[in-house]
Amino acid sequence: MKVRDYMTANPIVLYKEETISRAASLLLENRIDGLPVVDEAYKLIGLVTKSHVFRAMKNHFPEETSVGTLMQTRLVTLYDDQQIYEDWDEELEAGRLPVINRSGTLVGILTRTDILRAFEHQTRKTISQLDAILQSTYHGIVAVDLTGHVLSINQAAERLLGISQKDMFRISISELVSDTTLLNLLLSLEKKQMVRLDYDGRKLLINHTPIVTDNGKKIGMASVMQDITELEGISQELTAVQKLNRELDTIIESSHDGIVVTDRSGVIRHFNQAFSRMTGVPGHEAIGRQEEELERRGIISQAVSKLVLEKKKRVSVIQHVANGSVLLSTGTPILDDETGDILQIVMNCRDLSQLNKVKAELEEAKQLSERYHSELEVLRAQQMEIEGVIAESEEMRNILQMCMRIAPVDTSILILGESGVGKGVLAKLIHQRSDRARGPFISINCGAIPGTLLESELFGYAPGAFTGAQQKGKPGLIELADGGTLFLDEIGELPSDLQVKLLTVLQEKRVTRIGDVKERSVDFRLIAATNANLVDRVQAGTFREDLYYRINVVPIEVPPLRKRKEDLFPMIRYFLGKFNAKYQVDKRISYEAFERMQTYTWPGNVRELENIIERLVVTTVDPVIDVGHLPKTTLDHQVSSVAFPAEHKESGSDQDIQMIKRIDMILTPEQEKSQLLSLYEKYQSTRKVAKMLGVHQSTVVRRLNKYGIQQKK
Repeated sequence: MKVRDYMTANPIVLYKEETISRAASLLLENRIDGLPVVDEAYKLIGLVTKSHVFRAMKNHFPEETSVGTLMQTRLVTLYDDQQIYEDWDEELEAGRLPVINRSGTLVGILTRTDILRAFEHQTRKTISQLDAILQSTYHGIVAVDLTGHVLSINQAAERLLGISQKDMFRISISELVSDTTLLNLLLSLEKKQMVRLDYDGRKLLINHTPIVTDNGKKIGMASVMQDITELEGISQELTAVQKLNRELDTIIESSHDGIVVTDRSGVIRHFNQAFSRMTGVPGHEAIGRQEEELERRGIISQAVSKLVLEKKKRVSVIQHVANGSVLLSTGTPILDDETGDILQIVMNCRDLSQLNKVKAELEEAKQLSERYHSELEVLRAQQMEIEGVIAESEEMRNILQMCMRIAPVDTSILILGESGVGKGVLAKLIHQRSDRARGPFISINCGAIPGTLLESELFGYAPGAFTGAQQKGKPGLIELADGGTLFLDEIGELPSDLQVKLLTVLQEKRVTRIGDVKERSVDFRLIAATNANLVDRVQAGTFREDLYYRINVVPIEVPPLRKRKEDLFPMIRYFLGKFNAKYQVDKRISYEAFERMQTYTWPGNVRELENIIERLVVTTVDPVIDVGHLPKTTLDHQVSSVAFPAEHKESGSDQDIQMIKRIDMILTPEQEKSQLLSLYEKYQSTRKVAKMLGVHQSTVVRRLNKYGIQQKK
């Protein structure tokens, strides 16, 4: 507020040579109280006021008297660039102050009126600014007098209170606010701070203060309202974020891998205890330092953050730590979505030395488990957990072990052996121990079905494919074996044309029904069996060579019963117990009958043995099956005993011979255990007991273990 902005410019002036009469005329005509006196350069030299003129006239000065003799030369002047102050009003004589510039030239007159106008303008400007500030503030402000009438209210308060009136000055606040709690607060004469209030769906925070003058008199109340609805939402979000940060910190700390976070300069800002454990660096030594410093100190062999900053992408390196650990460290840059600049780098460090150790231990445990599992499966089979599987001889135990090993492997198997040796039983065993055990087991004897029907049985047929075909068609056995095992017994009898079709199915895993053009996908495991010499048939041209090599991936040759006499006794016992239970009888076999059966060659193998035992159980009236009950075919063989050759038998007393005979006749487990224990305690050797019984030593050992009879070292 400068003088030049409010002074009267180009004022009326007098020169010192002019008369007092001229001065009086100018004062009267312009209704002013004083006139500045200037020289020819318009420099201020004095001031003539009405008082000067009146005194001159009272003293009868001539009218021609010059104003230079009357003027006041001691003047209070103002510069035009000075600020106007309120106390200048008291310094004004005649209500006027001359205004000069810095060179002393008169430029204007400042009167009391000019000063009052300046301060009025400044006051209005200040009030306007204050009102603008009041209206622009985010917080609502309401001021009322002691009677409750509105002195001031800003737009924020209007918005918070839900009112919209152009002129609310001197309106009672009770007409604007209906909420009793808020109204009582706005009219309260007491100071209240941080009052939380729910109003019209909003959460308000109000500070209420009485308006007091300088002399301590209350003239009204002012309330400042803050809408904290969003702030409370933000506060809740902040609480949730803080909780999430704590959870993330917990997760990071619980990680077995080391986790390190650096800023864009590679300065470590955070890392977990796992990294401290791996490197031996405590947190207070690393936080705030660059990762490169750890490299320079030899703690780690390479700084990952440096590589990430150079390549601006994820980097994985092998870090060697001073304590001997080897880490696989992966640094991942966190980028700014807008600029693409790297903000942070997160590194994950995995201890390979510990991991390799655990991996080796796990692999060792896995191999041990697989070995135990394989041995357990063999033992289960040996204990006849699978019906019809007898494995007392070394040959059959080896075959069972082979079956257990290849069962989980989805490959084709060719079982070779004479008719009746149990090829079908082994095929079922392999299926039950394979991953396809839950799938179907489809078995077909290729030699038992005429060739004209075998094709439709294997491949199926479409509706109307031939005369007599079912109207809906029929799926073949190959389709039915989908997801399971297809067992083709006597595959050597398969006609040549079907050999070609079977080979195509095995190669392409797709089958087409007779009379159909649609191919169907099939997934099955092939187990084939034959009693024929396929090599001879391949050379003779009756069996396709390519099919032979396709099915002969894993060959298993089952020896005939005559070559594994050790299995004869347990088989007789098994079948005898089976048919005794089936026909609800209690038949036994005498020693002489068993010895005669040992001398028989069993051309029909296990199947023939099973049939003869069933026949003897059904047809024999006596409780003991003796030599005379045996079929004529077995009696015709008068060769010496194979199981008990005289030159290999241990000489024993007649009582021991009778005991051996009773063992063959008494087949209950309790009685067998008692007699075996008696023989073993007498001879103190499993080898001697085996020779007395005419069986392999391993058989005696297994039976002693079965009954819990501890062997002597």
